[in-house]
Amino acid sequence: MAKSSALSTQLSLEESAWELFETGAYEEVSKLAEKNAKNVFLNHLRAVCEFETETNTANNFPLEGKTVLTPLLGAYLHKAKGNSKEAAVLFHEYFKASSSPVSYSILTTGIKACEEVGAHKACADLIQRYKALWSDGYFAKLEFFSLYHLRKFEEALKTFKENSESLKEDRDVLAALGLCFVHIGKFEEACNILEKLPGAGEIPSYEDKVTEYSDRIKSIPKYEARKKELSRTELLDLGYAYLFSESYKKAEEVFTSLVFQE
Repeated sequence: MAKSSALSTQLSLEESAWELFETGAYEEVSKLAEKNAKNVFLNHLRAVCEFETETNTANNFPLEGKTVLTPLLGAYLHKAKGNSKEAAVLFHEYFKASSSPVSYSILTTGIKACEEVGAHKACADLIQRYKALWSDGYFAKLEFFSLYHLRKFEEALKTFKENSESLKEDRDVLAALGLCFVHIGKFEEACNILEKLPGAGEIPSYEDKVTEYSDRIKSIPKYEARKKELSRTELLDLGYAYLFSESYKKAEEVFTSLVFQE
């Protein structure tokens, strides 16, 4: 049987239907709903089965009433109508409630719906619930990028370390990983990663950047002499001059000051 939250408040009929649903026995769920036509929970669960199998017949039977599945059913209805953002909101609402019953199929559908609209917070939240039940790393890349876009760089680094075997060859992940190190002020680590990206020949190497910034590196004393008067552009130049002259601590101080100016 697939893992799920227990339906402790449901009657045995509902529990039986949920167990059938978890195992993918959707036809059996439909039969139970047909035999118990006034059972709102079974009607809602039957509709979810129809949406999961994409048969587009979910509206052909009663959907009125309210159950624990109401937000989930609403999410599927919006998804079927192409209202992707509304669907993502309702999937998030449903799964953030710890009492909501969970199965592999509906949770993965919810995560993918949130990914589709770039709902990074919802993705991160739903993936945490997924990881509490399944430890297969299926959503490792999505979790990494969700945390990155949420600017939770330390957590993104932790996710990468936990899933390095599956992520270490992904160029996009490595590029974002390098930027994570930049954002937390670890510029040397950032340079080491960005230099070694697959296809790194397409971007300037560290040595190229040193050459590019050579004049500004030579001008560091002049920048420092009038540091309080520097424009934002000049501060950026100074920060990169420090970075590419391996004065990482000073580079961090400059970039941090720029962040607080935003």
